[in-house]
Amino acid sequence: MDLDVITGERVKQIFEGGLAALTEHQQEIDRLNVYPVPDGDTGKNLYLTMVSAVKELNKINSLSVGSVSEAVAKGSLLGARGNSGVILSQLIRGFAEAVKGKESISVQEFARAWQTAAATAYRAVIKPVEGTMLTVAREFARSINEAAAREKSLEIVMATAIKEGYKTLQKTPDMLPVLKKAGVVDAGGKGLLVILEGGLQALREGIGAQSSLKKEKSTAVLGQSPLQKDGDFSYLYCVSLLLEADASFANRIRDELNPLGDSIVIGGVGDVIKLHMHSNSPGRVLECCQKYGTLHNIEIANMRDQWEENRATEKASCGEEPEAAEQTEIGIVAVAAGEGIKRLFESLGVHEIIEGGQTMNPPVEEFVNSIERVNAREVIILPNNKNLVLAAEQAKDLVSKKVEIVPSTSIPAGLAAMLTFNASLGVAENRERMTQLLNQIKVGEVTYAVRDASIDGRKIKEGDFIGLYQGKIIAVGSSLEDVVCGLTDQIIGPQDELVTLYSGADVSPEESDRILEKIRAAHPEMEVETHFGGQPVYYYLISVE
Repeated sequence: MDLDVITGERVKQIFEGGLAALTEHQQEIDRLNVYPVPDGDTGKNLYLTMVSAVKELNKINSLSVGSVSEAVAKGSLLGARGNSGVILSQLIRGFAEAVKGKESISVQEFARAWQTAAATAYRAVIKPVEGTMLTVAREFARSINEAAAREKSLEIVMATAIKEGYKTLQKTPDMLPVLKKAGVVDAGGKGLLVILEGGLQALREGIGAQSSLKKEKSTAVLGQSPLQKDGDFSYLYCVSLLLEADASFANRIRDELNPLGDSIVIGGVGDVIKLHMHSNSPGRVLECCQKYGTLHNIEIANMRDQWEENRATEKASCGEEPEAAEQTEIGIVAVAAGEGIKRLFESLGVHEIIEGGQTMNPPVEEFVNSIERVNAREVIILPNNKNLVLAAEQAKDLVSKKVEIVPSTSIPAGLAAMLTFNASLGVAENRERMTQLLNQIKVGEVTYAVRDASIDGRKIKEGDFIGLYQGKIIAVGSSLEDVVCGLTDQIIGPQDELVTLYSGADVSPEESDRILEKIRAAHPEMEVETHFGGQPVYYYLISVE
């Protein structure tokens, strides 16, 4: 086959072939995880990003190189999931910019486009790290340009550059110690080479992506309807308010409010304290708080009424559109998973919640849609996961509203940041206040091992509980109670005062109570509280401050 002249049809084949290859190798890429925990989702994120990219090809009429590349770039950007998906979208964006408006291109132009692609991806990452997908992309771009200077066949040029790309991939553990320690190569780099190999195979054999798209569609499952949940409440009222008082009173107020309800979230900065709780005695809650200062922004909601309204709204899903909410100056968008976690964010004033987290990274398009839905002039985004900060930044560039990112990398940090939000301040000042607080929160996570492993001298068996802190494994064992307590012991410092536990979907109330009492007994000097988070994957999220 003469591949010297590259048409739009051939570029289309490359991207479709890349998707077909990801379909086959997604799980293999996911397994290239540094730790044996259930958050290896690089393959899944790349696959879903490519699904969105290739679907966009169905919307175009022209098959010029420029129009095909532009469509794939748009689809990948809107569908980008996680850091790997965003970096892939930036590679495709750079490629598309290099061939913009071209009907067809030469092999040399194809190679130069990959140089632009790598440069664009590097610019998109604030602090590029070598030994990652970026390194593999850069070295592939260098190799393909060297090969294109010698050869005229696209097949030979691509095959040569892919071979060099794999040599670079094998060197990634030497560039990134965490990879070497885990005995794996970089998952994003592997994913990129799988895409390129799939593209080359498609050029040779005419492989497409239609079967992949059909497969992706057929795997959808229906979740349980919220209508099946009951409307019984131990505490009827949701109370939230701002208290103009010295923030040092927060712990004392919490102690006084404990007998009056549950789901207490209280914190403050300077002379402002923010409170949320559930209670059957909202009047007594207000009286307690008023002793310490002046009350502002008091909201008392009957949760049974809210439940009935939500139930009626769901039943009437074919009815009229609800009346638009009153516009506010600053809207807040947060990423969260778990019914309890989502309720906490909503009670603290979050306007839009994007369903997502460690193993379910929402695409850039969901961030864009949520920003647009918020009836506010300016928007703050809480990504609440390190893999979502880059996607939030990309969404910021795609909307006309002023958007600020508070780079929260965990749920507890996002909740703590919300306690400092002040609607009377501007969006930039709020972002600064909220961001400053992130460094004051220590966060631990308890999950489970998906495979046997040996990390830092620790023998880990599949199914063991794992306690993580600052990206390191701190506790391992077959007992959830022991791992949670052991991890908490390691995190607590001499200056800390408060431990907050967020129990996951798989933790029973009885188990939660046992763990709470054990930590309280071990640390009588600490204030220890627990909330039902309902989050997947993580049995516990632990906040210490």
